[in-house]
Amino acid sequence: MKAHFILFCGVLLALPAVVSAQTMPAIYLNEQDQEVVPDSATHYRLIEQKNELLGTYAVREYSLTGTLLLRGTLSSIEPPLRTGVLTWYHPGGSKAAQVHYRNDEADGVYVAWYEDGRVSQRGEYTQGQRVGTWISVHRNGQKRSKGTYTAGKPTGEWRYYYDTGQLSAIELLSREKGPALAFFNEDASPYVGRLHKRQLPEFPGGEGALLNFVSRNTIYPKNTRRKGITGKVYVRYTVGEDGRVGQVEVVRGLAPEADQEARRVVASLPAFQPGREYNVPTAMTFTLPIYFSPNFSLLSGTRPPQAPPTEARASNPDELY
Repeated sequence: MKAHFILFCGVLLALPAVVSAQTMPAIYLNEQDQEVVPDSATHYRLIEQKNELLGTYAVREYSLTGTLLLRGTLSSIEPPLRTGVLTWYHPGGSKAAQVHYRNDEADGVYVAWYEDGRVSQRGEYTQGQRVGTWISVHRNGQKRSKGTYTAGKPTGEWRYYYDTGQLSAIELLSREKGPALAFFNEDASPYVGRLHKRQLPEFPGGEGALLNFVSRNTIYPKNTRRKGITGKVYVRYTVGEDGRVGQVEVVRGLAPEADQEARRVVASLPAFQPGREYNVPTAMTFTLPIYFSPNFSLLSGTRPPQAPPTEARASNPDELY
């Protein structure tokens, strides 16, 4: 997409070519969708002038590099109230999720898709709460989970499956004696050990080894060093069901050379022990800040301290806005 560029507070941001006189000034937001200054933002929102015929405002959200994240409409901008269909997008441009809003609450059928267009999840909202049967699906089309929500809370029996179709877990939530949970191995035998509903991916050697890998393998680009540019590049990546790192993108940059180097380092991470949900290998997305500063010393081996990754927000109405 052709883009126009605007330099704000020393940060180069790519604004889409669709920006026009009918669009209000960009609103910069952090991971929690709170309005912040551009230097602290992870994405921004563009709102068009009011459509007098419909009484609504078209809204779009973009990453700082200009990638479309969300498209929808608002019935009000102070405060922002969502109405009509809202659609989230994958970095490659395909739809990630979609649901109808009424009075700023999700209300209707919710559908989520993988990047290739295959359905990954389907369910229903009523007045902002999940209700009825919800089903998630593996990439190969096999059922991943099935259960029921009542007034926004999971109830009754929930079943989880490996991508082979084999049962991985059963959770009973509405028993008088309290919830019960059982895991199964891929060969259908009962799982013996401590049960974790959710486990994050594990880097070989742990978090300390991850930060050490980043420090040892990051090179302070010559042009960035010469210009005296210091700060953090925030890189988002996904640890797949097989543990491999993919979908690497810079969500908040510093300088072109530093951004490229940070992306290279994250893309070179070795495979993790994959994360799991209800004993099923699960893809999880994180944001890792990589710090560039004069502490870099090619001769002494000194590297600036690095911070651990944080899990990125999910693309569904429960966790956005």
